[in-house]
Amino acid sequence: MIPKDIIEKIREKNDIVEVISEYVNLQKVGSNYRGLCPFHLETTPSFYVSPQKGIYHCFGCGASGDVIKFVQEIENISYVEAVRKLGERVGIAVSYTQEDEIRNKYYTFYKELHQLYKSKLNQSTVAFEYLKKRGFDAREISLYEFGFSPSDSKLPQQVAQKLRLSKDEIEKFGFSNTDPFAGRLIIPITDDFGRVIAFGGRLIGEGVPKYLNSQDTLLFKKSSTFYMLSFAKEHIKEVDYVIICEGYFDALAFHRAGIKNAVATLGTALTKLHIYKLKKLTTNIVLAYDSDSAGIKAALRSLEMLIPEGFNVVIASFEEAKDADETYSKFGTKGLVKVLDSSVGAEQFVVESLAKQYDLSNPSGFNTFVKVLKNWERIFSTNPKSIEKFYEHAAATAGVTKEELKNLLSSQSIQTPNQQQRYPQNQNVQLPKTPVKKVPTTEDYLVYMYFNYPELFKQIEFTPDLLEGKAREFFLIAKDLNVSLDSLSKYMGDFVKEVFDKIDFEVDDKIVEYIKKDLELRRIDKRIAEIDSLVLKATSEDEKRILLKARTELVRQKMRIKNEK
Repeated sequence: MIPKDIIEKIREKNDIVEVISEYVNLQKVGSNYRGLCPFHLETTPSFYVSPQKGIYHCFGCGASGDVIKFVQEIENISYVEAVRKLGERVGIAVSYTQEDEIRNKYYTFYKELHQLYKSKLNQSTVAFEYLKKRGFDAREISLYEFGFSPSDSKLPQQVAQKLRLSKDEIEKFGFSNTDPFAGRLIIPITDDFGRVIAFGGRLIGEGVPKYLNSQDTLLFKKSSTFYMLSFAKEHIKEVDYVIICEGYFDALAFHRAGIKNAVATLGTALTKLHIYKLKKLTTNIVLAYDSDSAGIKAALRSLEMLIPEGFNVVIASFEEAKDADETYSKFGTKGLVKVLDSSVGAEQFVVESLAKQYDLSNPSGFNTFVKVLKNWERIFSTNPKSIEKFYEHAAATAGVTKEELKNLLSSQSIQTPNQQQRYPQNQNVQLPKTPVKKVPTTEDYLVYMYFNYPELFKQIEFTPDLLEGKAREFFLIAKDLNVSLDSLSKYMGDFVKEVFDKIDFEVDDKIVEYIKKDLELRRIDKRIAEIDSLVLKATSEDEKRILLKARTELVRQKMRIKNEK
């Protein structure tokens, strides 16, 4: 344990405004400071910092705490790590703790397992040939430290046995009785300092899922980790911009081309934790996502977060190939340089992407397009230069003047200028269908947490009969087993993929509490239904009275739970 006086000294010496300003743009408001909350998406500032009290508070999402809590939450690290980080900032050393011992074991485990995976690559003709077919030579295979896990792999268990790790420790490190990466090409994932903390596995041949990442652990969080950041960070500082990709091989394509400031997210959307990590390195970003509809949607979601945070963003234009990997394969370094040179500004990209979704030649399509632009007007209004560029592109695309566009955006009832003259009456207009993202259910959260948040999942007690649909079927199989994604049938694999598509945010304690509450209400409803059935079969009044008394108590219990905040 860290002595309380050391913690207090570190808390006092770290000015909370200075620390938070490294992550959030703060403006002085009276005796306090205000900015956009880093813990949820917002366009109107509701996040306040009080230097006198040494605390922060968001009136939007309720996040609050002191300088240590802020660093712990924003960096997604433990309390001890946050104290140590702030201690280093003000020159106060924090002594060795038990947590350091666990961390050292973790790093040793992953380092030794990675060495074994690398040795198996040299013994696998199939894996080696796969990489050569993708254009990697022997030097690159060694440089990027690829590995291979044989189909009958017990390598994680061998390393755990050698290091005398307990069952609880190896589970905390992300493994159990099997190797989830068996039969896959291994791609090492490192922390910001180059230490291996997780793996990505690429299936060689047919099957699903094609790519598999390590589950979240005490030192690995997909929502805050970038692939290749340890290689790229110094180059990012040097050239003052970062290229963000969606996949391992896209980021590697840029590095192979000598463009070494590229990183990739790990199967998740860009998050605020990613953003604040980048903010320390640069405020200039190139989004190099796939050119398909999914890539465009991902770019739009990323822009919604990046623009209000003050980033200058352009979007790489892939016209002759679908992504960076294919571009490098077909056209080499010149192809990627051309892609970067033809990047378009965020304002142009947003307008053009939205315009393709609607038929601007009819009133309904035009009006819907302008209504959607309203949200982006709020986003770009955080930057005076961006908003003017946005107006220019939007007006040109809509076929109106900039002033007419501003009037349309500010009016409550959007009408096209001279609409009666431009369009015939009685036009049969079909509104474009836009996909509506469904709100995740308790079933969705449980399946998602099973694979991505095993520690939180273990906190929740339930039986499959409380669930509905495919989730009940899934947990009848998986509840007490360590089922990996690649062991699922195609039917179940498709179901899990649908769940993953619904949830692109962090699951926290609040969501866990919501799930526990919902499951408890389901248990009560199930018991009430059982009592109702027994009442109908009761043969005596005494028996009915006892059953109805129990039912009344359950209803009261249900109301108490519903009224809890």
